[in-house]
Amino acid sequence: MLRAALILIMLVLLPVADRVFGQSAASPAQTKMGVCLSPEELFDEDGDVARNRAVLASPDLCLRLEVFTEGRLHWVVQVIRNKNKPRGPLWVVPHDDEDVAFDSAVYAVQRYGGTVVAVERNHDRYNRIGKRKQDPNRNFQIGNSEKCQLQLARSPVFTRRVLQWLQKGQPIIALHTNKEGFDPIPVLDEEKSKGNVSIGFPRKPDSNITEFPAARPIRARSPNDTLIYVASKLPVGQDAGLSRFVASLNADGIHVLYEHVEKNDCSLSNYAVSRNIPYLNIEVVDGDDTGAQTRMIDAVMRLILAGRGPNSAAR
Repeated sequence: MLRAALILIMLVLLPVADRVFGQSAASPAQTKMGVCLSPEELFDEDGDVARNRAVLASPDLCLRLEVFTEGRLHWVVQVIRNKNKPRGPLWVVPHDDEDVAFDSAVYAVQRYGGTVVAVERNHDRYNRIGKRKQDPNRNFQIGNSEKCQLQLARSPVFTRRVLQWLQKGQPIIALHTNKEGFDPIPVLDEEKSKGNVSIGFPRKPDSNITEFPAARPIRARSPNDTLIYVASKLPVGQDAGLSRFVASLNADGIHVLYEHVEKNDCSLSNYAVSRNIPYLNIEVVDGDDTGAQTRMIDAVMRLILAGRGPNSAAR
């Protein structure tokens, strides 16, 4: 009798617990046009929404889901839009295992406006079909181009559904965390790599990455892994607007990696450069609890709002 009563209580309480922690018990469904969800209604399997519930409950924010299938890949994308400040950056969190990046995106959209798009994969970096996997950050299709090496298939639907929230004239700002350290011969599989986002390490002579270290780096859990990527079609020194932006970031104590885009790899940076969209990627080490990522966001937005952001004219 007692056991039956306990089971009944659990059956009643479990759905409530799901709602309290922002993890809908139902399967994710496409949000109807014009509808905004509460944090409790926003599908989230790994606690990102629960961690940020206080901010996400703001009436200024509209939460919704983009749910779709392309080929054999099923996608769930969380969308957080600032209704009072819709004109702002597109904040992109492609990897669901990078908790600090999601938290920083919530901070950014609430403070500076725009829209967050975050891939929901129950704390998995990849979307998977059996043993095959797709990195969301290597899944942006440029026009009718062929699929890239790290794509399972072409992805026009994924690209359109994620980037539909970008406002004309606004930058794409990706938010990531990374493994500590640097592997001089990084493998393509991030699950096996020892880390390939860092500054102050030797690179191959033919590398398309140029380092711009800050003389006095900002406080961070791992300063060498705390940096901003910028990207351009033009070699270093030939993109005047971007060069000024890099110099300003260095003056603010921020390391910069400059990517000279020559061959498309279907990454978000390559897509943005091909479409002349201002792009940057703000990186901190996994688990950084110093606020370094939000401080870099503040520094970037001060420059952008002062008209000193990355100039997309040449890219």
